[in-house]
Amino acid sequence: MTTPWYETFFGRDYARFDEHPRTAEEIRFLRDVIPAEARVLDLACGMGRHSARLARAGYRVIGLDRSAELLARAPRRRVARRLGAHRGCQPSWVRADVRHVPLADGSCDAVISMFTSLGYFEDESENYRVLGEIARVLRPGGRLVIETTNRDFLMRYAPPQSWFERGGLVVLEERTFDAAASRSEVDVIVLEGAERRAYHHSIRLYTAAELGMLLASLAVDTLDVFGDFDMTPLTQDTPHMILIGERR
Repeated sequence: MTTPWYETFFGRDYARFDEHPRTAEEIRFLRDVIPAEARVLDLACGMGRHSARLARAGYRVIGLDRSAELLARAPRRRVARRLGAHRGCQPSWVRADVRHVPLADGSCDAVISMFTSLGYFEDESENYRVLGEIARVLRPGGRLVIETTNRDFLMRYAPPQSWFERGGLVVLEERTFDAAASRSEVDVIVLEGAERRAYHHSIRLYTAAELGMLLASLAVDTLDVFGDFDMTPLTQDTPHMILIGERR
């Protein structure tokens, strides 16, 4: 049986080359759309770059991810020291599958899914199950933020090949887009000296209309859709699709 791509992709190499220069801007956006001191689930939190900063701002945060490697790198005592004398809160880190969130129904004031963390599964029913878990743990009136790659932008502008250097690694990417399946397929080669390691990721991308209809079937209404973190309207020329929803 073939190992799913997400079991191997989010490991040590990913932790080294993963970099996000706009995190501060993303946090400002989240603070604008999520009520202060809300209990927030950061779904597929990775190394906790959003979770930790939201906790510093006074939110009660649960960071959930499947990767033990990434969660091991999530801030712990450093965040606790900064908050301990002041608010006494820090993120709670949970290792779990996004299809089976170990939280009670209606236990969250908000759920965030950042950096294209939806659509990992080949079976569409499994991707829908993730949305179902989001809806289940949101309380009525709870806020949802989903940030993902804008499918139309990727189809128009994404280069078939690219490369960058980061963390002592050279990372080569070769991408294709399956329009019929609406999946982005990327082969990744990581070079470190004479060593060469290969990875792959495959993500189902949604239009705003598709995602909105799926969420509506789960009693989550779309309030707004943006194309970037400065609240630019979504167009085919904006790199992000950021959907703001609310649980009925």
